[in-house]
Formats: sequence, C-alpha cells, structure tokens
Amino acid sequence: MAVLEMENVSLIRSGGPILEHIDWRINPGESWVVMGANGSGKTSLMTLILGYQWPTEGTITVLGARYGRVDLREHRKRIAWVSHHLTEWMTRDHGHQTVRDLVAAGPEAIIGASPNHRPDPFALHEALSHFKILERAQTRFGILSQGEKTRVLLARAHLAAVDLIVMDEPCSGLDIRGREELLALIRDHLSQIPTTPIIYVTHHVEEIMPEFTHVLLLKSGRVLARGPKREVLTAQNLSVALGVPVTVEIVHGRPWARVSWGASS
Repeated sequence: MAVLEMENVSLIRSGGPILEHIDWRINPGESWVVMGANGSGKTSLMTLILGYQWPTEGTITVLGARYGRVDLREHRKRIAWVSHHLTEWMTRDHGHQTVRDLVAAGPEAIIGASPNHRPDPFALHEALSHFKILERAQTRFGILSQGEKTRVLLARAHLAAVDLIVMDEPCSGLDIRGREELLALIRDHLSQIPTTPIIYVTHHVEEIMPEFTHVLLLKSGRVLARGPKREVLTAQNLSVALGVPVTVEIVHGRPWARVSWGASS
C-alpha cells in the first residue's frame, strides 16, 4: 500500500491555478522533501494532503484512504502536522496551555488536556525528554521560543505514534543554531523510527538531510522534477526552480547551493 497517491490533482482559487496536474506517489520506506521557491505551491499541496482544502480535480489517497470516502476528522489522527502556521495559531488561541497538556493530547489530535484520555506517564515523559522539553513541561506554550514550540509539535507526533508526519517549513523563524539543533532532532527521529514516513517542506536546500530519500521539486504549481534526491537536486533543476543560477555541493551528506552569478564569465 502506498503512503500517498495523487493523480492529476489541480487546485484553482479565485480563477487562477495554484497547483496543476500533480501526479505523486510515496512508497513505504521513503521520506520525501518538497522543495520550491516561495509561491510554488508547497503549502497548498500540504493542505490537500491534510484534507484542509479540496482539489478542483484529481484524486488523493493517503494511507490507503481515498479522500471523499473517509471521515477526515478520524483520519487526521494518523497524520501529524508540524508547521510554523500551526504554532502561530496555537500561540494565539492556546498559548495559556502547558507544554505537558499539549503533548499529552497528541494521541487524540486535539489541543489541550483531554478528559477522556490519560497517556502512559512513562511514554509522555519519554516524549518530552526525547525532544528536550521536559524541563518546560509546566511552562505555558505562548512564552516558548519558536524552536521549543516546534519541538512540542514533534513530541505530540512522537507520543501519538502517527503513520505520517508532514513538516511544513519547521525551521522557519529559527537562527542557525536553532535550525541545526532542530534538524539534529529530526534526523535522530528519522534514524530511530525509519518506518514512519516524513514529508518535509522547505525552500532551503541545505535542510535536506542524508536520511531523506526523495525530492519533489515544484515550480509555479507544477512538478518540475521528482524522484531520488541525487537525480533531482542538480544545479540545472535547482536553478530553474529557484529562479537563480546555482551550483550544488554535497558536504557531509547534505546539499548546499551557492548562487553562481557570472560564473561562466
């Protein structure tokens, strides 16, 4: 069973195309990066996977469930969403809740303490400890740093033992130290639980860690390239996708792009 299947998926809003004719399949054992410049359709694609928007045409099947034939409220309990958009909403509407309560509610896919669910205290402790927020357990979510807020979402996903994790630009708003610390945690998670597929969205090529296997490259709402990352992450593909000439260098298993203005002169 495929983790994800999209067939001829398009999304049109206000008379204009956001996504056009997307065909994409994720097989078990694969972890994908979705990459493209700002406005390429990355976040819109994720909202379709999460069921928060509906395609104008095409079919979407996630974890064996065909959208339109499944209760999305229940289905979303199998999918974790890690996004700066979500942390902004949680800060605004649920910033008073504690880290512990927010993580504990992860298996129920709700925000805040659940009267009907008491998680295994040892599992909760392990999730808080693994993502280095145990000392912040009784801290209000709203006063955490951006990196700590993202770790709360990762701990929720860890405790819930979800079947798919969607990370939409999780390093947004972090300085270089915060970014590298968060990437190290994500990399550790990929190594410890390699059977849980991850879709990681970014427009920074250097965030693509060695554990990611495949890349979907978007350009203006269309698929520019997709497949194993070494085949996709070429200087030619990235130059087209990002709209600037670049060269690509692999350092310690991670690609780094450098703008090459005037390199040919």
